[in-house]
Amino acid sequence: MGNEPGKGGPVKAPMVNTLLAYVSKPLRPLMEKINVTRESHRGAFAGDVMLPEGFEIEVVAVELNAPVHATFGPDGACYVTESGYKIDSPPRVVRIDVVSGATDTFFELPADRWRQHGAMTGGCWLDDTFYFANNDAISRVGPGGVIEDVVTGLPWGDHMPNYPIVGPDGSLYFTVGSVTNAGVVGGDNFTFEWLRHSPEVCDIPGQDITLAGHNYEFKDVVGSLKDTVRSGAFVPFGTETQPGQVIPGQLKASGALLRLDPTTGSLEQIAWGLRNAYGIDFHPDGRLFVTNHGIDERGARFIVGAPDEFYEIHGGAWYGWPDYAAGVRLDDPRWGEDGRGREPVLAEPPDQPPLPFVTFEDHAASNGFVFCRDPAFGFPGDAFVCLFGDVAPVTTRRATPVGYKVVRVDMQRREVVDFAVNRQSGPASQLPHNGFERPCNATFGPDGALYVVDWGEIRLAVERGGVEMPLHSGVLWRIWPTGAPHGERPPEAEVVPLTGWVGLPVVGEAIGLAKQASSAVKKALHRD
Repeated sequence: MGNEPGKGGPVKAPMVNTLLAYVSKPLRPLMEKINVTRESHRGAFAGDVMLPEGFEIEVVAVELNAPVHATFGPDGACYVTESGYKIDSPPRVVRIDVVSGATDTFFELPADRWRQHGAMTGGCWLDDTFYFANNDAISRVGPGGVIEDVVTGLPWGDHMPNYPIVGPDGSLYFTVGSVTNAGVVGGDNFTFEWLRHSPEVCDIPGQDITLAGHNYEFKDVVGSLKDTVRSGAFVPFGTETQPGQVIPGQLKASGALLRLDPTTGSLEQIAWGLRNAYGIDFHPDGRLFVTNHGIDERGARFIVGAPDEFYEIHGGAWYGWPDYAAGVRLDDPRWGEDGRGREPVLAEPPDQPPLPFVTFEDHAASNGFVFCRDPAFGFPGDAFVCLFGDVAPVTTRRATPVGYKVVRVDMQRREVVDFAVNRQSGPASQLPHNGFERPCNATFGPDGALYVVDWGEIRLAVERGGVEMPLHSGVLWRIWPTGAPHGERPPEAEVVPLTGWVGLPVVGEAIGLAKQASSAVKKALHRD
């Protein structure tokens, strides 16, 4: 079943997010005067991606801006969603002719719908209408090009509503990520920017819950860093909770899976307790599955080594977040001795959460996936899952990279098998190859090929209190079978510790930022 609990190994708790918040808050007025434009110079070379025998890969399109999702429209073209997340390029959907590689803009979100600390996460076609998720809403664009909101007021923060799909019943299914890492709003959320803009936001349970009354102390990142506040679970930053306090459940909950009737707009909750159920698809036999991101090593509450999960969804179930990971309670000794705030914040769990179907390595970031329905491609019924890759040192202190590839879930054996991997494990921009940077989503096209959306680079952006995406670093790849007998897995990738490689871009970012800051100070002094 993939990784077992605790396999991440004992490491000291990284508090990079919180430290960035404490450092960046007093410098915010100066930082807002700094404008750093980041562009990518990464290449994309199919020869640097290894596949099982009998498969080939090629580049379809390059210079995309933080692309997050792809789906094929009724015209046979590929519609790629560019997220607009922490990048100097607005959210839009790009239409790509996969034969010629020609691109044009299908539609671009107007400025009043673009929040750089939010994201458009993808969409789907239902007849001649495109439905998509953006920030706190599910919206649609019809033939006339007018954007119409279908569902609004969904929770969002660290994570947000993820892309919808059309189910066998004609309804739309989508997930809503958790606002926080593990239920408590803290200093680490300031680096995601939303806490600065919306201090009233917090996680919302999918049913009535009773709290244990645990509270956690932080420097007041919303007010003055000279002060401290105490925050409990499922309440806004700086709000204390009491033992026995009841938080009412809501339909539009954090960590939930929802079903939407596109005709009537009626909404139904299928399940909740999923930290960030990113990918979603129906198996050919009708079962519904999701990928789910495990708990990061940050904030008031975390464990070390929480795996990502692949869950079969059972209606009405609670999947354990924020007190369980992979079906195991956070204070269970199987997670080792490291971590923080591992005591349950719920006085009583709603139920015993289901175990995952399989698990992925901790911090691999299991994103979008698709089941194979075509025996001609190979591996019918198996899931092809994009592993986005870790975000060290922000979410983990792993010394070697994890993710950055496409894996196959063998549904018969319940086994995770590599499918498309870089010749050296890790992101292209930090290693001497031009393969995958961050595979984010996969879908099959009308031609029977597997299309992989590669998000592109993530860079440190101290002036923004966290990270930013360079322009023009996203790629669309295509994988197809040659017709020859295929193998089960690719050659094994070379594993190279990234510690030294990561330091180079960080130093470069620091030098560039120092120059920008010096210029901003000189201009301010000159005006005064």
